Amino acid sequence: MQHSFGRATAILLFILPLQCLRAESVSVPLTLDFHALQQLLQTQLFKGPLASTEILHDPNKCSEIVLSDPKVSELNRHLQIKARLSAKIAVKMMNQCMPLLSWEGYAQIISDPVVKADSPRVIALQVVASHLINLQNEHLTSGILWDQARQHIQPYFNQYRIDITPSINDMQTALPLFLPKHTHTQLNALLSSLHLANMQVNKSGLHSDVVFEVENIALVEQSEKKLSAQEQLQWQQKWQTMDALLTQTIKQYAAATELRELRQTLFDILLDARYQLQEALRQGQGDDLVRHWFLNSWTQLIPVIKIISAEHPDQAPLALITLVTATDALQALDKLGPTLGLDISVDGLRRFARLINHSEQFDTLKYDETVDPELIRLFEFNQDDDPRSQFMLDFWPISSAHAAKNLPLDSWIPGEHDLNNYLLAVRKLLQETAINSGAKSSLTKLEQAVFNKLILTTAWQESCWRQYEIKHNKIVPLRSSTNDTGLMQINEKVWRGLVDINKLRWNMAYNIKSGSHILLNYMTRYAIKQGEHKQHGGIDNLARATYSAYNGGPSQIARYRNSHTPKQWQKVDAAFFDKYSMVQQGRELAVAECLGGSEIKSVSMPVAKKTAQAKVVANTGTELLMHNEAWIKQQNPEYFTLQLGVFSSRQSAARFVKQQNIMGNYAIYPFKINRQNHYAVIYGRYSTQERAEKESHDFKTSAWIRQFKSIPMK
Repeated sequence: MQHSFGRATAILLFILPLQCLRAESVSVPLTLDFHALQQLLQTQLFKGPLASTEILHDPNKCSEIVLSDPKVSELNRHLQIKARLSAKIAVKMMNQCMPLLSWEGYAQIISDPVVKADSPRVIALQVVASHLINLQNEHLTSGILWDQARQHIQPYFNQYRIDITPSINDMQTALPLFLPKHTHTQLNALLSSLHLANMQVNKSGLHSDVVFEVENIALVEQSEKKLSAQEQLQWQQKWQTMDALLTQTIKQYAAATELRELRQTLFDILLDARYQLQEALRQGQGDDLVRHWFLNSWTQLIPVIKIISAEHPDQAPLALITLVTATDALQALDKLGPTLGLDISVDGLRRFARLINHSEQFDTLKYDETVDPELIRLFEFNQDDDPRSQFMLDFWPISSAHAAKNLPLDSWIPGEHDLNNYLLAVRKLLQETAINSGAKSSLTKLEQAVFNKLILTTAWQESCWRQYEIKHNKIVPLRSSTNDTGLMQINEKVWRGLVDINKLRWNMAYNIKSGSHILLNYMTRYAIKQGEHKQHGGIDNLARATYSAYNGGPSQIARYRNSHTPKQWQKVDAAFFDKYSMVQQGRELAVAECLGGSEIKSVSMPVAKKTAQAKVVANTGTELLMHNEAWIKQQNPEYFTLQLGVFSSRQSAARFVKQQNIMGNYAIYPFKINRQNHYAVIYGRYSTQERAEKESHDFKTSAWIRQFKSIPMK
């Protein structure tokens, strides 16, 4: 009996070699585990509703030998099939069946899978031995049952076939889509070279190689040129289709299992794949990088798909075999290098999608950025409804000189005049969100304390507590070149379907809450679960590990303590921990240091004329807004500042600041005169001397207008 691989030999459907130079032999592993072999065996030879088959077919209908419940395994490098055998042997006498024997036990069939010499694309079973074993595990070696069973068992199992020839015919129409520059002669030569080789059985299943010859191409070196608008669109469609295909497949298999652990593994793969895709795109629009990303993602996904498929014994395994083999073929071809001209086209992706699922949902592979309720349900990514997330905020209680004006955080870009007020309001929102998020989890008090500091630090590291910026005289969401958005810099591509992208951009409370939810997910499901707090460094490791995952994906949970981490990421993790340490000291408002140089003025509403007295704000945390020498070094050396005084000790300088009610963009820096320490107080940064002079009138003391480049620094 013949059995088709369906589309199993779509293993080749992404091969895109161009012009002939020489042929490369490609060997692709074809693996059928015992579960798959058992399903195929039942499909072909055990067709009854109880997975049974009658092999005797007595014309008198007196005797029967029924095989059922086959199990496939390995025995001394052979393929063993062990099936339950029920036999009733009788003879017909005077129109009546006279029973001779009734027997229950097992049939053991030992065979070798072979490639047929006259059909190199067919796998057959060659039975080398068969045995009958009773329920006491004793072998039956003679008698009428032995004779009858041996006469029928071996021919019956010799019928088993796995034939991939029909799939070759199916590929005749498919290959032109993937080999547009090959002639029919070249295509036919590739197809005719395909054969099976190196058949063997081991503890994990039946293994073979699918071997074929593929022609190399002549490479023509061309200088890199900027993509045209049409090429840009085609490139975007390609990687988006890859992402959509991976997402749809992960959703499909997540829906096929009720095991939370498997769903969590799928979620890990999805998130890691999306993080890695963004990194590949960041490095440049190279087909190679994104192709490698696609193939690596599928390689991680296949083992999970195998496990989930095993939960559904009613499903034919051929679709899975096809998918696995197609992935392996792409990997093998990719390793041969650029001389094959390997490409993964959008049409190829659509055909690949049909290997997985014939339903219409895979026909368009739409890249959708809207919220996907099914994705949220499958991966339990539910954010509690919060009325503050449903509309643009237009009020926040701010304990400051501007409290009466009800400054809206969702349109507030702080300038030099109102930075303190802004930071106090944002801190309040961050702290409240952290407490509310953590309260709905199983965090201990210590873990909650770490989480609270983690939220403040992540917001500092990612955006300096900014949600917006001004471009072309308009307020726009703060966005990086890699699509990280808002105060928590949540990547729109990584988290698409799980968050509302419009709210991420325009609603600070929603952005903070989404970031908090992501961090809580990483902390509870990854950092705590994997025992990062038990590593050297203790409880604070939970913050470090969580941020590493937030920045790089679930697979990077231990990045902060891995000596092999690339230096660029080591610097990121070190910078985070420096800020975290400051937050531990209660110095989170030092975040102002990365905002102090901004010339952006508040455009949300008019502000009062700044005077020394107007700088007075609530006492909590205001002293921590003082800048240090590092801030001075960051300034444009051509810009101006106001030097308000020089003192013999830092304490005297600090008293002067307090007496003058100076808050905001000021710094105290040390210098020496005749080997004696002195401390100068400077205030503000201004692009022109005129602006600095105008500002100097707000202070009671005479101010020296000087450029930053004139300030002596160590």
